[in-house]
Amino acid sequence: MRVEKRVLNDALRVLGKVICQTSPVELYRSVRFVGDVDGVMSMATDGVETVSVAVDAFAESEIDFCVPFKELKDLVRMGRSETIELTGKFIEFPELEEPSADAISAILPVNFGELLAQAAPIVDRTGYRRVLQGINLSSAGVTATDGKQLLHLPCVLALAKDVTIPFPSALLAAKTSEMGTLLVWDKFFQIEIGNFSWHGKLLEGQYPNWRGVIPSPESHDYSITLHDPEKAIAWVKMIPSQKSTNGVELNVMTDGSVTLVSCIQPNFELNTQATVTGVQPRAVLTLDREIILRMLLQGYTTFKAHSDGLVPVIASGGAGQYIAMPIRTINKNPIQPKQEEKKMEIENNVVEQQNAAPVVNPLDELNANVEEFRGKLKLLLDESGVLIRKVKEVALIQKQKERDFIQARRAIERIRMAI
Repeated sequence: MRVEKRVLNDALRVLGKVICQTSPVELYRSVRFVGDVDGVMSMATDGVETVSVAVDAFAESEIDFCVPFKELKDLVRMGRSETIELTGKFIEFPELEEPSADAISAILPVNFGELLAQAAPIVDRTGYRRVLQGINLSSAGVTATDGKQLLHLPCVLALAKDVTIPFPSALLAAKTSEMGTLLVWDKFFQIEIGNFSWHGKLLEGQYPNWRGVIPSPESHDYSITLHDPEKAIAWVKMIPSQKSTNGVELNVMTDGSVTLVSCIQPNFELNTQATVTGVQPRAVLTLDREIILRMLLQGYTTFKAHSDGLVPVIASGGAGQYIAMPIRTINKNPIQPKQEEKKMEIENNVVEQQNAAPVVNPLDELNANVEEFRGKLKLLLDESGVLIRKVKEVALIQKQKERDFIQARRAIERIRMAI
């Protein structure tokens, strides 16, 4: 079989998502090529899921052989010719479960792959609840949640009941943009979109009642719409990422603007123009840094919330509804506008000039110095954390370069021995 290096590389990028290179089973770390002069399919399986991709290859006769995935990657990376000649050995491939007579069929829209790509970051891939490691499909659309946030993307799917598919790594790598078909029967599913096919088992377990999580419109009494989301995205990206509470406050000002303040760096803020409708919030709206960044990146620029901050926030403006629970902070009162701060500062200066200089309490002065020192120390710790992460990234890059050098040296030695 002859195939172009570019075509093979595109297929391996998709099939590699189900390949297990450390498996003791040779089949699970190999790629199967099957077909004839009319067409060739490349396939890979991990024993549970099976992915197939049609490849534009030439076969003189009927073929059915397997090649180790690592060997194929080496051929693509080190091959000098743009066309690769492939041969392999036959390995018995497991028969796929055939759809039953009562299988449910649903048409997938053209943007189905894009919807899954938007839902993928919400999936809890490391959690103990297996059902939360997948994406829920229903007649209402695509839904994903990790227990802290929820994203619902409306989509018409002819499904009589909700089903949960595993994390779609291979489908995301395929970057499909065509209409497809979804088949569901018993505990199995099959998705076919263009030259891509994915067969596997549905995730068992009861998916959370996401419909009951979405607040009613009456539960929100004000909303914030940011006018310059790109500026806000750039500002949020500058906040160091950390696993502990890392909130971003959205403070509503009396002049209609909104001031974003980092909870871990109180002096780091951004004043941006916004449209605020409804009542004046009594509690500052605080969202997790990762959540608000993901909201903004996906086009969600309007945040509907409750003035007391006890109701989940609904973000709109994107493809669907993004729901997240706000972070409760100690200071529940919005910060005062800068105009009022300047006015108060002027009034305080006038009072100080009129009155005699007050006697400074040494204990109060000491407490003030201690608090100032704590703030500076916290800022230094945050900056040191950023430096540590950068050092680790540089170390990883260096290790990768060393591995690449060793692989290149071994390849050169093999070429010399062949010559």
